[in-house]
Amino acid sequence: MVGAGLGGCEATRGVAEMADLATKPGEPKPFVTETRPQDPKYIPIGTTVSRPAKRKTVDEFKKLEAELEAKRISNDAAGAQAQSLGKVLPPPAPPPQPKE
Repeated sequence: MVGAGLGGCEATRGVAEMADLATKPGEPKPFVTETRPQDPKYIPIGTTVSRPAKRKTVDEFKKLEAELEAKRISNDAAGAQAQSLGKVLPPPAPPPQPKE
């Protein structure tokens, strides 16, 4: 209920700030203002992007596919090793009980 009353009006916002129910946004840090462009070129939802996108060649796709397949094989081997170790090793001992 309080949030509805403090939502849009500047007068109620001032009262809320004095009562520590709301705060003013601070100034951004220097690295933020240095790294963000002044005109971010906002693109509203539903519009199309008109900048050209770099297309990958067939060789680039084949290289990426080979890398992903190698990673999949590596992950499968690591998973199989972990599963086999889980069957061979004894379960961990329970933690020691605290002395009272």
